[in-house]
Amino acid sequence: MFFSPLQSIPPDAILGLMTAYQADPSPRKVDLSVGIYREESGETPVMQAVREAEIHIINEQATKAYISPIGIEGFRASVADLVFGDEARALRPRTACLQTVGGCGALRVASSIYRRAVNNGAAYVSAPTWGNHFGLLGGAGLHVNEYPYYDLKRHLLHIDQMLDCLRHAPARSLVVLQVGCHNPTGADPNSTEWDAILDVIEERSLLPLFDLAYQGMGTSLDADAMPVRKAAKRFSELMVAVSTSKNFGLYRERAGALVALAEIPSQVETLESQMKDITRGMYSMAPAHGALIVERILGDAHLRAEWCKELEAMRLRIDRYRQRLKAALQARRPDLDLDWLTRQRGMFSLLGIGRDDVETLRRERHIYMVGDSRINIAGLNDDNLEVVASSVAALLK
Repeated sequence: MFFSPLQSIPPDAILGLMTAYQADPSPRKVDLSVGIYREESGETPVMQAVREAEIHIINEQATKAYISPIGIEGFRASVADLVFGDEARALRPRTACLQTVGGCGALRVASSIYRRAVNNGAAYVSAPTWGNHFGLLGGAGLHVNEYPYYDLKRHLLHIDQMLDCLRHAPARSLVVLQVGCHNPTGADPNSTEWDAILDVIEERSLLPLFDLAYQGMGTSLDADAMPVRKAAKRFSELMVAVSTSKNFGLYRERAGALVALAEIPSQVETLESQMKDITRGMYSMAPAHGALIVERILGDAHLRAEWCKELEAMRLRIDRYRQRLKAALQARRPDLDLDWLTRQRGMFSLLGIGRDDVETLRRERHIYMVGDSRINIAGLNDDNLEVVASSVAALLK
């Protein structure tokens, strides 16, 4: 009686592909859909630094009691330092930080903070963007608009159109800006373009919410955080949603953080009280284990060096397969300019083929990618690269 009015909801596009891939019995199947890092074997590894940190944690852990609602202090401080770099100490008096359930939790809490602070405010995300941005921001009651971002035909940023759109955004709007390794395009603004974006944000009195999900997987830990650090020098207020899922390989541990800069130090306590109140009404507090791992790694010189080495190896593997994919496609399609593949950074690229072609690739070639033709470069390996290139080449325009 109570549940009978409910109707089934179609599965999430990406998670549904994951299920379909797992059910596919073909030995030739290729998974380029789910946004997780994979090594040559196709497996998602546990980083050695993570293994060592976990051993220490398990051996030393004396309780499973609740952690603080705001999160583990060492984790929060370490993440803020990782985000702001050399500026972190100077910014500390104005920095509020909440440990969250992954980067998703950070985005959701940030949206709720904004909605409480700005009644009837508007939110903006890139077109295209990661699909769950709409659910997370919309779940907080925000109306989500899009700003132009990517020209799929030319594989270039719509930087002029983006700036024009933001210039016409209502003052005090929230603008979500992916920082490094844009999902799904892999295309990021350069330093000059970031300056122009920040100029418009300042002119229009917009609030930036930086989505920092892949720090260290694009160019370097410092270079990938550059736009946030530029903004921190210019703006009195901003927010950063941080995920450790990708760069620490902690996907299932759900360790993230919401870092916010307040205008004055006295507002930090108020901000953190609001963060705690919002999470109390959703999930009370974030899980501890993943955050303890990150805290241990970033606070131990040996483990941090090991983690940086492993992270760099992951980044270089992705870059190498970008180059190999470009070469394999170029050999089959010398008529096309494919330089965009190696200009982009991170795990994702949009191939620009139609949804019907994507479905045909899945049905006939057992190659899985998201419907908009987003592929995960990290899903490529020696065994499947040539198969993917030969299947995709004729479909490129």
